[in-house]
Amino acid sequence: MLVRYRKDYQKIALGLLSLVKDLRKDNRFMEEMDWALANDWPIFLWKDMDDSHFIGIVILEIGDCYVLVRRLSFTPSERSGHNIFSLLDGVHDQYPHKRLMGTLATQPIISMWEGNNE
Repeated sequence: MLVRYRKDYQKIALGLLSLVKDLRKDNRFMEEMDWALANDWPIFLWKDMDDSHFIGIVILEIGDCYVLVRRLSFTPSERSGHNIFSLLDGVHDQYPHKRLMGTLATQPIISMWEGNNE
Protein backbone atom coordinates (compact mmCIF):
# COMPACT_ATOMS: atom_id res chain seq x y z
CA MET A 1 0.00 0.00 0.00
CA LEU A 2 1.31 3.46 -0.90
CA VAL A 3 1.70 5.84 2.02
CA ARG A 4 2.60 9.47 1.45
CA TYR A 5 5.85 10.55 3.12
CA ARG A 6 5.59 12.51 6.35
CA LYS A 7 8.39 14.04 8.42
CA ASP A 8 8.03 11.35 11.10
CA TYR A 9 8.92 8.73 8.43
CA GLN A 10 12.26 10.42 7.71
CA LYS A 11 14.50 7.74 9.28
CA ILE A 12 12.66 4.97 7.44
CA ALA A 13 12.82 6.87 4.15
CA LEU A 14 16.53 7.61 4.54
CA GLY A 15 17.20 3.98 5.38
CA LEU A 16 15.43 2.86 2.21
CA LEU A 17 17.26 5.47 0.11
CA SER A 18 20.57 4.31 1.56
CA LEU A 19 20.00 1.03 -0.31
CA VAL A 20 20.33 2.83 -3.68
CA LYS A 21 23.85 2.04 -4.85
CA ASP A 22 24.77 5.43 -6.35
CA LEU A 23 23.47 7.27 -3.27
CA ARG A 24 25.20 4.96 -0.81
CA LYS A 25 28.69 5.59 -2.23
CA ASP A 26 28.94 9.14 -0.93
CA ASN A 27 26.16 9.05 1.67
CA ARG A 28 24.09 11.24 -0.64
CA PHE A 29 20.71 9.88 0.43
CA MET A 30 20.01 12.91 2.70
CA GLU A 31 20.80 15.26 -0.19
CA GLU A 32 18.43 13.25 -2.40
CA MET A 33 15.64 13.55 0.17
CA ASP A 34 16.24 17.30 0.60
CA TRP A 35 16.30 17.76 -3.19
CA ALA A 36 12.99 15.93 -3.60
CA LEU A 37 11.35 17.92 -0.81
CA ALA A 38 12.72 21.25 -2.13
CA ASN A 39 11.25 20.48 -5.57
CA ASP A 40 7.94 19.43 -4.00
CA TRP A 41 8.18 15.97 -5.59
CA PRO A 42 5.86 13.38 -4.07
CA ILE A 43 7.58 10.72 -1.97
CA PHE A 44 5.71 7.54 -1.16
CA LEU A 45 6.62 4.63 1.06
CA TRP A 46 5.41 1.13 0.24
CA LYS A 47 3.91 -0.74 3.18
CA ASP A 48 3.76 -4.53 3.24
CA MET A 49 0.14 -5.51 3.82
CA ASP A 50 1.07 -8.72 5.64
CA ASP A 51 3.18 -7.29 8.46
CA SER A 52 2.66 -3.50 8.10
CA HIS A 53 6.38 -2.76 7.67
CA PHE A 54 7.65 -0.21 5.18
CA ILE A 55 9.64 -2.10 2.54
CA GLY A 56 10.04 0.40 -0.30
CA ILE A 57 10.24 4.03 -1.34
CA VAL A 58 9.54 5.88 -4.57
CA ILE A 59 10.31 9.52 -5.43
CA LEU A 60 8.25 10.95 -8.27
CA GLU A 61 8.29 14.01 -10.46
CA ILE A 62 4.87 14.99 -11.76
CA GLY A 63 4.49 16.67 -15.15
CA ASP A 64 1.41 17.73 -17.10
CA CYS A 65 0.98 14.33 -18.76
CA TYR A 66 3.57 12.11 -17.08
CA VAL A 67 4.81 10.73 -13.78
CA LEU A 68 8.58 10.29 -13.74
CA VAL A 69 9.86 7.63 -11.34
CA ARG A 70 13.09 9.29 -10.15
CA ARG A 71 14.08 6.85 -7.40
CA LEU A 72 12.82 3.42 -6.48
CA SER A 73 14.22 1.28 -3.68
CA PHE A 74 13.18 -1.80 -1.73
CA THR A 75 14.70 -3.68 1.14
CA PRO A 76 16.91 -6.50 -0.19
CA SER A 77 14.51 -9.23 0.93
CA GLU A 78 11.54 -7.56 -0.78
CA ARG A 79 12.92 -6.81 -4.25
CA SER A 80 10.57 -9.19 -6.02
CA GLY A 81 8.81 -8.31 -9.23
CA HIS A 82 5.51 -8.67 -7.40
CA ASN A 83 6.34 -5.92 -4.89
CA ILE A 84 7.82 -3.59 -7.50
CA PHE A 85 4.88 -4.06 -9.87
CA SER A 86 2.39 -3.60 -7.01
CA LEU A 87 4.07 -0.31 -6.07
CA LEU A 88 3.95 0.87 -9.69
CA ASP A 89 0.28 -0.18 -9.88
CA GLY A 90 -0.31 1.99 -6.81
CA VAL A 91 1.46 4.95 -8.42
CA HIS A 92 -0.59 4.47 -11.58
CA ASP A 93 -3.78 4.38 -9.48
CA GLN A 94 -2.75 7.70 -7.86
CA TYR A 95 -2.21 9.32 -11.28
CA PRO A 96 -4.49 7.36 -13.66
CA HIS A 97 -4.43 9.90 -16.51
CA LYS A 98 -0.65 10.27 -16.63
CA ARG A 99 1.95 8.03 -18.24
CA LEU A 100 4.58 6.42 -16.03
CA MET A 101 8.10 7.11 -17.23
CA GLY A 102 11.53 6.41 -15.81
CA THR A 103 15.02 7.85 -15.65
CA LEU A 104 17.90 5.98 -17.26
CA ALA A 105 18.11 3.94 -14.05
CA THR A 106 14.38 3.25 -13.57
CA GLN A 107 13.11 2.95 -17.16
CA PRO A 108 13.93 -0.78 -17.51
CA ILE A 109 11.69 -1.50 -14.51
CA ILE A 110 8.92 0.71 -15.94
CA SER A 111 9.19 -1.08 -19.30
CA MET A 112 8.87 -4.49 -17.61
CA TRP A 113 5.85 -3.22 -15.66
CA GLU A 114 4.25 -1.90 -18.86
CA GLY A 115 4.88 -5.22 -20.61
CA ASN A 116 3.29 -7.04 -17.69
CA ASN A 117 0.18 -4.84 -17.93
CA GLU A 118 -0.45 -5.17 -21.68
